[in-house]
Amino acid sequence: MSIVYPKVAAARQYVTQMEAHFAEGAHPVVELTVQFSAPRSESIQGWLLTSGSLLSEGTPVHLVYGSGPHQAVDYYGYVHSHRVESAETDPKFTMNAEVSVTYTLTGATSDMQSQQNRAWSSASPSFIARTICRGHRLAPLVQRSATSVRTERAQHAQSDFTFLRDLAEEYGLRLVVDNTSLYLTQPLVSLRRSREIPAFHLTKIPGIKDTVYSFDMVTGELEPAGGKRRRVEAYGYNRSTRFLSRTVSRASATARYTVYATDRPSPSQAAASSAAAGTSATGDLWVQARARVRGDARVKIGHEVWFQGVGMGPQAIGTWMVREASHHMAIHPTDARLSTYRCDLVVGRNRRDGLDAIHNTDLGPAGSATALSNGRWHAQYIGAR
Repeated sequence: MSIVYPKVAAARQYVTQMEAHFAEGAHPVVELTVQFSAPRSESIQGWLLTSGSLLSEGTPVHLVYGSGPHQAVDYYGYVHSHRVESAETDPKFTMNAEVSVTYTLTGATSDMQSQQNRAWSSASPSFIARTICRGHRLAPLVQRSATSVRTERAQHAQSDFTFLRDLAEEYGLRLVVDNTSLYLTQPLVSLRRSREIPAFHLTKIPGIKDTVYSFDMVTGELEPAGGKRRRVEAYGYNRSTRFLSRTVSRASATARYTVYATDRPSPSQAAASSAAAGTSATGDLWVQARARVRGDARVKIGHEVWFQGVGMGPQAIGTWMVREASHHMAIHPTDARLSTYRCDLVVGRNRRDGLDAIHNTDLGPAGSATALSNGRWHAQYIGAR
């Protein structure tokens, strides 16, 4: 775990803890705890001004974390706030004062929070996403085959990020942020670019240290807390007959639990069918599980993970797709053996016994590299219009 940018004096501060939180349709957030060592010979604010050099709000930060060089992952974000922490158990020295500061960092998409007023005419969701991302110098990776429909839409006093998240939910798409790359795809599309799939095991064999610490799986179709497979219905108004016509999404026709795509009838049968298909797609990963595993920086949203071992149970073994991930890393300053790294995951499947992941051939080239310009992170290549 290291801070690549901005450069800091290693003798004055070191990272002791990091918590990174990732989820679908959300900004990446990191809480980074830094231990400062300030000489007592300085003024009472010396550690703030000269020794510690606290990072001010909006400062760009580049982190690298992982459990080894082969699993190193970059994080680009900005300082949102900081808090000074103190406890009776803090070390106290005659010559130096030890101070802990926790920074809250928001991802590179945090600039998309300004409210906008726009009108989109005969525009597809993929065109809207590409236009907005390029305006913020982010790399859009949009699955165009899933967003060919044209729509008339007004963006009224809404931030670009909220607007894209609502648009994705309406059409049954998944919005994922990966530094300066933004993905808009179907929920089953794999965002994994390499052949490596992180694997975790629960064997309960003496002498073998399991990498799955806990696993909670929901499989029932009617379970309200998760694992809910839905039969999606929608109604459209037929102007010729002046009657409402019902449409049912084919993908969810065999489910027992019925939900409605909208709370009011759609203006046409085509709009009702589109709403039903979108709502059905948002529930593709309806088999859900929560797991706590050994830390692995390769675990990202939209990537697959593999669970195995006799301790898992027959229905849990196999491939799952990550929907939420929290990385918790505690770093001991002098003894690496006392450092810990774990991940808390929410994973999903589209059937009880496995995952039908779709290869990401329709997403184009891999996400662009990230560069710093005028104090803001941006993708080096944002694509042609």
